[in-house]
Parts: sequence; C-alpha cells; structure tokens
Amino acid sequence: MLVPELTVADPKAAAAMLARFGFAEGAGLWRLGSQALRLVEGAPGGHGRIDHIALSVPDIDAALAALMGQGLALDADVTPDGIGSIPEFWQDGLRYVYLSGPEGARIELCQRVSGAATLIGHDHIGIPCASLAGMQAFFEAAGARLVASVDLIRADGLIPVRFLDYAGGMIELYQPPSVPANRNRATPGLWSRLLVPGLPAPLHGPEGLTLAPL
Repeated sequence: MLVPELTVADPKAAAAMLARFGFAEGAGLWRLGSQALRLVEGAPGGHGRIDHIALSVPDIDAALAALMGQGLALDADVTPDGIGSIPEFWQDGLRYVYLSGPEGARIELCQRVSGAATLIGHDHIGIPCASLAGMQAFFEAAGARLVASVDLIRADGLIPVRFLDYAGGMIELYQPPSVPANRNRATPGLWSRLLVPGLPAPLHGPEGLTLAPL
C-alpha cells in the first residue's frame, strides 16, 4: 500500500475536508477504502512533483454528484467542465474528473468504462515528469513493474504515459509537453512524498521525488 503524504498549512481544516470526501482517520492515517494518506503540517508551496492521487469509483456520475453535494468543487485548472474521458486507457477507455482537495491538493475520481471497480479506493498516484525515462528507470530499480504504456496524441503534443505496479499500488508517470517551472527540487508540493511499506531508508529520485519508509 502506497501512502501519499499531504502537507498543508492548516491540518484541522484539511481534516474536515478529507472527511467530506469520505476519508476517516485512524492509527495516524486517513483512509478511504484501499487508499490511505498521511496528513502533516508544513509549507506545501502549491503543486509539486506528485500532482495528484486518483480514486477508483464504481459510478463516477453518482460519486461526483455526492461530493459536490458536500460542497466540494471541481479543479478548475484541469476539469473545469466536469467529467472527461481518455479512450486510449485500459480496454475501453477511462472516465475521470479532478476535484480540489485540501488547500487545492488534486484528487481525481476515475472509472474504467469496462471493468469498473466495485468499491471506492486506490487507483493510482499521478507523477508528471520532465524525463519519463529517468523516472521510470528509478521506479523499476526500486522494484516497480511496468503494467501499461500509452502515448496520447493531443493538440499540444505527444504525452507518453506509463503505469507501474509498485509496493502494492499503481504509479502513473506521464511527460506533458511542458512541465510547470514550479515542479522542481525546491518545491515538494502538497502531495509531498510517497510513504512505502518495507522501504528500509528514504530514496531520493529524479526531479525532487522522495520515497520514505511507512
């Protein structure tokens, strides 16, 4: 189980928002189905190397309606118009939408068109890369296994995407045509690092990514 660490300036407010998403706290972690995260106080500095966490949902329309009924909002920078689709992913495509979580931390909902999850839980951790090859090599050296490779052809350029099975979770690596300048070593971001079960010591990867023992 991969546990992303969420660094926020106001943990109390963040905890209240996570509860509205359906997360519940216990034993130092916040859990929603098979997804767990750790909440810590600090100076996040906006979006960092880890861009988002994604939750699989059985019915994305119902899940989105329920969460917006809780006062949660779409991430206006990614899916301002609501649910989108990526027909190239998995067997018959993927439907997805991004919500704005605590202090703007991105939380994606996604539903496979075929073989949708029966329960809400972990789907993947999304990591944009300036060099996808370098990041993939880092994870594979740490024991990750490549699951799927997709190259998305979009109006602004080619976006290679790689899904890797790692430590009981899924990593999505993707290389946008351009990576924002704030995605650097000095900006760990809201989703600040990944906590990995069984990891004996921290691993510092390319582009400022940190893996730490859980």
